[in-house]
Amino acid sequence: MTQQIDSYDYKRYAILFVDDEANTRKYFVRLFSEKFRILEAGDGVEALTIFRKHADEIGIIVTDQRMPNETGVGFLSKIAGDYPDVIKILSTAYSDIDAAIGSVNEGGIFRYMTKPWDIPQLEVTLRRAMEFFTVKRERDALLGAKMQAMGNVLLSSRLAAFALVPVCARFGCRGSAEAVASFIKTGVAGRRTGSDGDSAIRSPDWGQLHHRQLLLATALEVALPGALEHMSLEKASEALGTALVGAGAIGLQTSSEGSAVRLSAATDPTPGLVDVLLGRAKEEAPAEVAVKVLAAFMAVYAAGGQIRRVRGAGLTLDVVESAALATSNPGMETAKWLIDDDMLISAALGLI
Repeated sequence: MTQQIDSYDYKRYAILFVDDEANTRKYFVRLFSEKFRILEAGDGVEALTIFRKHADEIGIIVTDQRMPNETGVGFLSKIAGDYPDVIKILSTAYSDIDAAIGSVNEGGIFRYMTKPWDIPQLEVTLRRAMEFFTVKRERDALLGAKMQAMGNVLLSSRLAAFALVPVCARFGCRGSAEAVASFIKTGVAGRRTGSDGDSAIRSPDWGQLHHRQLLLATALEVALPGALEHMSLEKASEALGTALVGAGAIGLQTSSEGSAVRLSAATDPTPGLVDVLLGRAKEEAPAEVAVKVLAAFMAVYAAGGQIRRVRGAGLTLDVVESAALATSNPGMETAKWLIDDDMLISAALGLI
């Protein structure tokens, strides 16, 4: 046994072993429980119940074919569609070998083992299956993080049209493009990677997005002048807190450390606000609170500030000074944003 093989954590995910013979289950546990974490079931019906309860923990299923109430293939076929990544191994008598071969596609079976088992071969199979499942899970997690980062760039690009509104209207709103990108990143980061909500944020209703942008552009032209009255960073930070409370941030608290201001709330309304901007909410008109929060973000950047989200439960934002914006002007910022955005999208798509 090599050091490289032993470096894997084979108990990170569990094996669900299904067999109607109690002695066989005890034998399997005695053979492999030192190396693997094992869950047991006596038939396909019990196995389905246990699997649904521990689906996030199970990486491998080893099941007998001939069992009362439910065959092994019958059980595996019920979960194959929803859990294709779980490694499925069918244990069957030699007399059932034709049925086992024919059921590979039906149940998404990774491999079949004939009884009596070749113990060393079975252990190697379990090790390789667990390694394969673990590596695939890690790869999927990295891919999800990359897709979220790519989604941030693309959504910021789509919604950066709002950044041009104050420029064209000559409001003199500095850092407007950066403010929109910060708003989108804040809302997207409020969703867990891979969750339904996060998938929704990465897949907006493109058919509604343009129509919603036109409505929001008009609403923003109305809301932004009032937001820009808070030209000091301190007042802009206070106005941002007020807007977040109005949007549903519960228990918002403000603290200061030097020139930095931290806004902390127990709840995070920003993912829902981004949904409104992307046209995913059912309202025909843009929600007033979403426009107010977006305008408050832009006012912070116009006052020479920068907003950074802090990881953790709820919502925590740090408002800090940004010296880079102090000497810029709307025309320069717009040109810079157009160049940077093209480069970011190209990099995200692997074009450069």
